[in-house]
Amino acid sequence: MILSGTALSEEMLALVQNTVAESGLTPRLAVIQVGSDAASDIYVSLKSKIAARVGIALEKFHQDSATTEQLIELIHSLNERADVDAILVQLPLPAGIDTDAIISAIDPKKDVDGFHPKNIGAYVTGQAVHTPVLLQAIEWLLGKTGEKFSGKQAVVVGKSDVFLQPLSYLLAFHGMQVSEIKPAELSAEKTRDADVLIVATGKPKTITADMVKDGAIVIDIGINRLDDGKIVGDVDFESVQQKAAWITPTPGGVGPVTIAALMWNTLRLALDRS
Repeated sequence: MILSGTALSEEMLALVQNTVAESGLTPRLAVIQVGSDAASDIYVSLKSKIAARVGIALEKFHQDSATTEQLIELIHSLNERADVDAILVQLPLPAGIDTDAIISAIDPKKDVDGFHPKNIGAYVTGQAVHTPVLLQAIEWLLGKTGEKFSGKQAVVVGKSDVFLQPLSYLLAFHGMQVSEIKPAELSAEKTRDADVLIVATGKPKTITADMVKDGAIVIDIGINRLDDGKIVGDVDFESVQQKAAWITPTPGGVGPVTIAALMWNTLRLALDRS
């Protein structure tokens, strides 16, 4: 079964749009982008269009280059603005910028992505006000399968501990036994027993059919633009879909749901501040 993020995102965006209209608020989301990354360009463009559609004001701050100090100064100014409800720094940032310092500079009450250290700590101890955007998207997608997850084996492939730790918490919360793998340690032996396989390697078609268990649920977080302009994920969709029970496509999988979760969290932060 194709796990369509496009269909799920439409459901959630309709809820956001209706709630924004009923609230009488115009939530404001500030998005900071530095440089030009193919995936980031795609996402920022989509976020702008969808925000306008659901009644959220998205203000872009795009800089060709910047230092860590310059970005922190910009974030502090946005923290102080009463009309800004939510702040998002589009990742990845260019080499030389301290990503951890940038995320930590965001006011936790405006951290829409949910990756400020204080918010991550609150999330993994069950005290968070909202679920981090990417985790919310994954949870919604898993819920759409209708499967029962207690006792299942989950494998998460990713580079960042900021991503791995809270995602492992989420999966464990749903009763799964979780293993974390860094892309450099990736092998078929470590992935093909997974009932749930979640992949974020940053490289196209890293996961092939021989690395996937028959009947697995495969969530592909990656988005890569090939030389011919085609957009593909970190999973070899054509081969893996022959074995998986559920699989997200790229495009049209995790991406649209992540944007819907971003709009949902922006709305929630605006409501909390109203």
